[in-house]
Amino acid sequence: MKKATARAAVAALACAVLAVSCTAPSDGTARSAPSAPDAAASGRGSADPFETLVSRQNGLFYHPFLRTHPTSAQDQSFALRTLREAGARPTVELTAAVSDEVRSDALAVSAVWGRYWLIAFRDAGARNALTGADAEAVERLYRPGGWYEDPALGDDPAQRLSATWAALEVLDAVGRPGPDKRREATARWLTSLADGDPGLEEAGAIARSLRLLGRPVPARLKALKAPPMADFGSLSPDERAQRLLDTYGYVTLAESAGIAPEVDRTAWRKALGDNAEALEYDQLYYLARVLRAGGEDGDVLRPVVRRLESSRLPDGTVGDPSSYVGTGDASLFVQLLRTLAGDGARDVRLARAVREEKETDDAPDDPVSRITRAALLRSAAGDGVPQDVRALCTDGSVVPSEVTQDDAVEWQRMVLLCAEAGAKTPAPAVTAWPVRTRQQIRDAAALVDGLTLLGTEKVPAWVDTAALRRAAINPETGTPLYEQALAALAYLRAGGKADAALLSALRSEQAAQHGCPGLPGLYRIGAGDQGCDLKTTWAVRRLDRQLDGRLLRLPDGTHAPSGSEKQG
Repeated sequence: MKKATARAAVAALACAVLAVSCTAPSDGTARSAPSAPDAAASGRGSADPFETLVSRQNGLFYHPFLRTHPTSAQDQSFALRTLREAGARPTVELTAAVSDEVRSDALAVSAVWGRYWLIAFRDAGARNALTGADAEAVERLYRPGGWYEDPALGDDPAQRLSATWAALEVLDAVGRPGPDKRREATARWLTSLADGDPGLEEAGAIARSLRLLGRPVPARLKALKAPPMADFGSLSPDERAQRLLDTYGYVTLAESAGIAPEVDRTAWRKALGDNAEALEYDQLYYLARVLRAGGEDGDVLRPVVRRLESSRLPDGTVGDPSSYVGTGDASLFVQLLRTLAGDGARDVRLARAVREEKETDDAPDDPVSRITRAALLRSAAGDGVPQDVRALCTDGSVVPSEVTQDDAVEWQRMVLLCAEAGAKTPAPAVTAWPVRTRQQIRDAAALVDGLTLLGTEKVPAWVDTAALRRAAINPETGTPLYEQALAALAYLRAGGKADAALLSALRSEQAAQHGCPGLPGLYRIGAGDQGCDLKTTWAVRRLDRQLDGRLLRLPDGTHAPSGSEKQG
């Protein structure tokens, strides 16, 4: 699940605090709407099968196993609420483990708003997501002045209001309204806020809170109108986001007061039509609520429903492909798969994304990241090898000059990176180790693979080929497909024979892990993990090449779908 970092947690509460635009990231700079990947932008001649893995955040490729993980509890809450606005009745079935994960994700951000986000899961059938114990936890945050205090928000007046609204929603959702004396004190405090000069966001929170307490909305608030829309086209992105929040606040106020909201439906319909694929989940919800409250029927939200339903996982939870961050590691395996398939790896768009990422303030500058960037620019743009990368690949502190079992896997990784960057790596000294356990076999297979990448065909005599064969044919329970494929590859490179028993075992496991939703040419990790994986796919494809195509050849003589084919 996508976890909120300390900085992201502040941004996650931005709407609740009623202080900043929900489209502004945590550093306060404007965030432009992400654009969909464009195959033509890559400069590749045909439809790019990996196009769906291009991150809208940074233009690099992201790991496809992210697709099997839900987004944050906050974003899922907004997505589920939006589906309900459209007339759907989304259901969620959470196992105890997933429920714990969702709750942990929510409460790590906020003790009050985190529980508010869980209401949508409860409404979708996951009753264990929010219980009476949560009402008790919220009640402990009540303060004598009549408000509730969220430790994540602080204690200034706007944050007190934010926490109070969320607390009252939680108490209402679980049917625990709280003691009458507290409710009376909270109503008095809210009414005092209404006597000030609240903006529309704040007014909406006050009105809804009073409604939850069964109290009337003051006439002063009822007199407020929706913000104008005539100048919407001339506003900056941040100003448009704030206009949406103001209008949402007005709609919340009007409905709480029993008034039919009057909003510019034409302007907001256009805003939705232009941005249904780009808006973040919170903004989608606010826009949906504005349109539905304004009198639009659910049909206007069909594009939004299509987007959200396409991101739902089998248990009903929701992912968010627009939030996936691309990495150099994932991008490198895409390039390796392209090369294996004979498609060529030139990609103008990827090269541009790598260069732009390098110039960002938080771009990693460690040796692995620098070598990875060089490898990507070499394959995607034909760049030469930077001198600093040549130096790194001969530095024994970066690429171990002596390989032991403890660093064999890391050494293999660095040899692969340097080879793809076009930089030479010295042959290492090797300290032998027993090859009996699963981990020992995995590390020996990594050593053999790294030596092969260096052009060293001789396999150390102490590497037990019988153990490699055993791991390839009858791997221990819990062994991922990547490890099995790498053991088989090492066994063959050590002189092992590709007999019927080996081919049968490998075909059985690769067939069991072949294909993912929308990515039919890729392989899943295996060992109980249904995540789709680029590295695993690369290992299977390399093994098939070592076997001259015999691994993946179908009975009719054709090959199983590869990552080089258009995804369905």
